Amino acid sequence: MSSTTSDTQADAPRGPAARYAYMRRDGTIDIVLGSLAAGIGAYAFQFLAGHNLGAEGFASIGALLTAHFLAFVIILLPIEQFVIRRITLGSTGWVVPLRAVALTLVTIAISAGVVWTTADDYFDGDVRFVGFVIGTVALHFFFAVGRGYLAGHRRFRSYGVASAAGSMLRLAVAITVVIIEPTVAGFAWAQVLGPLVILAWRPFRTPKQRRTGSRGRLDTEHVESVDDRGLLSGLVLSAAASQALLLAGPLVAGALGATDVQFSITYATLLLARAPLTFGYNLIARVLPPFTEMAARGERRELRAWARGMGLAGVVLAVLGGFIGAFVGPTLISVAFGSDFAPDSTVAGLAAAGVVLASSALFVGQILVARGQPARLAVAWTVAVLAAAATLTIPIDDPILRVVVGFVLGESVALTVLVVGALLRDRQEAEISHGYLVVKRSIDIGVALVLLVLFSPVLALVAMAIRADSKGPAFFRQLRVGREGIEFWMVKLRTMVIDHDEELFRAHLERMREAANGDDVYTIRIDDDQRVTRVGRQLRRWSLDELPNLWNVLKGSMSLVGPRPLVPAEAELVGIDSPRFSVKPGVTGLAQVSGRDTISMDERTALDVEYVEGRSTRLDARILVDTIVTVFRDRGQETKG
Repeated sequence: MSSTTSDTQADAPRGPAARYAYMRRDGTIDIVLGSLAAGIGAYAFQFLAGHNLGAEGFASIGALLTAHFLAFVIILLPIEQFVIRRITLGSTGWVVPLRAVALTLVTIAISAGVVWTTADDYFDGDVRFVGFVIGTVALHFFFAVGRGYLAGHRRFRSYGVASAAGSMLRLAVAITVVIIEPTVAGFAWAQVLGPLVILAWRPFRTPKQRRTGSRGRLDTEHVESVDDRGLLSGLVLSAAASQALLLAGPLVAGALGATDVQFSITYATLLLARAPLTFGYNLIARVLPPFTEMAARGERRELRAWARGMGLAGVVLAVLGGFIGAFVGPTLISVAFGSDFAPDSTVAGLAAAGVVLASSALFVGQILVARGQPARLAVAWTVAVLAAAATLTIPIDDPILRVVVGFVLGESVALTVLVVGALLRDRQEAEISHGYLVVKRSIDIGVALVLLVLFSPVLALVAMAIRADSKGPAFFRQLRVGREGIEFWMVKLRTMVIDHDEELFRAHLERMREAANGDDVYTIRIDDDQRVTRVGRQLRRWSLDELPNLWNVLKGSMSLVGPRPLVPAEAELVGIDSPRFSVKPGVTGLAQVSGRDTISMDERTALDVEYVEGRSTRLDARILVDTIVTVFRDRGQETKG
């Protein structure tokens, strides 16, 4: 079960500098820094307004900011996500549907109506604020759509800089207002003018050369299979439910009998805690385009891997964030708002953990957005709100503590349901049960871990024997082709001399190519291969050189059972469109227990396809048992496929 190819290939140089350069070129660093600057600018604007207008004067700006925040997160951000998805899929021109424009107009009308009816209470009867709120929502609509175009065209650097510039322009106007004369109207104008900065990037123009992801341009059939019916409605409903968990806390605390001081503590705690989430609203523009391309290509398993990874990371970081929040949260809130606003450490820790869970749920939800599954998205957040509401029945005397417990529980349920929704199999996927995939991966991890521990002494002894027999390292990495044609580095024990000539392998490939095009039968074995060392010959007879493959199994690039991974040259002969590349490659497979190295390439490929079409837990178990029998009964030759 070894390869006939050279096992001394050098790794491509990929140092930290190279990785950073790639991220810089891609715009990832810019969008992260831009989002951070936008968040800092937003908080600085609020602090500046609060300190210069006082509690009474800030009430008007606070009401305007609240109306803008709700409109942006619940209505405009979903529209931005909708635009990103459509542009990513190749749409051109004005991609905003009429229903999105109508929804924005309704939002403007409702916001203006609320300001008009509450003008005496919050705006000192100044009806100019009706115009301010109309201008704020309308211009931020074009700001959101413009950013959607930038992200959809993968202009991530422009997206990040524009986000920061909008926030900084608003802050600059506010600073100018403070220098001249701090007035409520002046800060309101700053809120209105900020989004105009998006025009500097000409977001609505179509780039001459369209940027694509790492897998190239989407084909027409990929795009035609994508549906966005009901997506915008689902996004809006989900955003409304998720914000209910965040914003309803102070109101719920008041309904539970909280005093004015407790109300303020709840408001300040959740306001400061959700700062990372505000940062995350910009970062989703970076993950949505690649997720959309994966969904269009049908790469469901990769999306599931992302969902599992982000869900697990969310839980781990929530625990860490909870400890950090409990330790420094009260101090930070005291510095920002005053000592009277400081919560106890338990409340601060729970609030921090809840926001981390909410951030993770936000990113997992983008997988469902990319796949066009608004129903699953809406169900997740609706169930989360119901779960949070159910905590009101818990007999906790402190209303603040009861609110944050409900917040954490609601976000935990949302994250769980979103991950489950991302893991569920779609109707258009191949008829392979999700249960089989879960069992297969679980067995892979368990068996590989146990075998690595058991055989670690053997690996150590063999490594010393290899070093004593010939110069060069005992272990090496070799480039192989895995699932969906994605290349990865496979770990093996070295069985060849390091300074051998590759001419023998090139001639071997040519013989296989001629056999594939004609009627000759040529096995995948190279007879009397002089490149193999004395120790390497014995390792190949007992297939011990493949033991380090178990590390690839743990990492997830391989499975215990599956078609053996081929080097790129062999994969080219077979063809990447072969069904054998639709599953993870294996340490062993049906072809290996049906002839090892004595079969032709066509026979091996046929057996690999047979495995793919009939794979099951029972077949995997049979192949594993047959592998042990085959190793002892039919020991391989010097080289095997």
